[in-house]
Amino acid sequence: MRTLKFSNVVYGVAQLAGLDRDNLPTHFFKQVRDLANPRMALAWETEYWPDLLRISELTVTTTDSVSTIAYPTDAGEILEVYDKNPRKTTLRSGIDFILYDDGTDSDTNSGKTVTVFTTTSPLYVEYRIIRPELKGDITTAQLEIGDQLYYSGHFWEAKTVRSAGDHQPDSTDTTNWKKILVPKIFESYLVRGIYADYLRANGQPDIAAAEDQNAEGIITLEADKIYRQQGQVRRTSVLGY
Repeated sequence: MRTLKFSNVVYGVAQLAGLDRDNLPTHFFKQVRDLANPRMALAWETEYWPDLLRISELTVTTTDSVSTIAYPTDAGEILEVYDKNPRKTTLRSGIDFILYDDGTDSDTNSGKTVTVFTTTSPLYVEYRIIRPELKGDITTAQLEIGDQLYYSGHFWEAKTVRSAGDHQPDSTDTTNWKKILVPKIFESYLVRGIYADYLRANGQPDIAAAEDQNAEGIITLEADKIYRQQGQVRRTSVLGY
């Protein structure tokens, strides 16, 4: 997956706002970061972006006549369950499923399962990966596991406790750091969308509305590349009663 460098989003919004990218106000980065999260949610969850789709082979477990498969740890939304690997054959059938959550208070998917109406095993689950929340900052303070850092134009999640000042993550250090990945296809949309929200927050709703249209046009073009130009049109599933 081609990924964006978030500093390009910050600089893009600054240029549209008429700010000097080399002398940005200290609060500007945080404003762009916070406005990015709702914008990214809109882009992330409204289309079937191939960059965000995964397929997992999972074993069916049957207990007390209830058949279930595990909810993938990196899954956001479950889209389909198949009896055969959809990457290997089109001769597959969709399996009816019900999502179940046992109410466990957790930051992971540990309390979730997928109930299926078959004992056939394995099954193949197609899902959209979880959307990351951008919350890192430029800091030299100690980081606990799960804390984020903004460094060298990217967001990084600490996988181990990082002592104060020990903050120079890179992609090769997968033991201590996890790079937060955002698809490159969202970059122009985020720049225009965040700029629209920036204008709205600064009392310019009319100009913001025009920028909203620009942002929507950009994400529509990206979807057009997927569906029309590359022919990635999904089969429509129809539920029977």
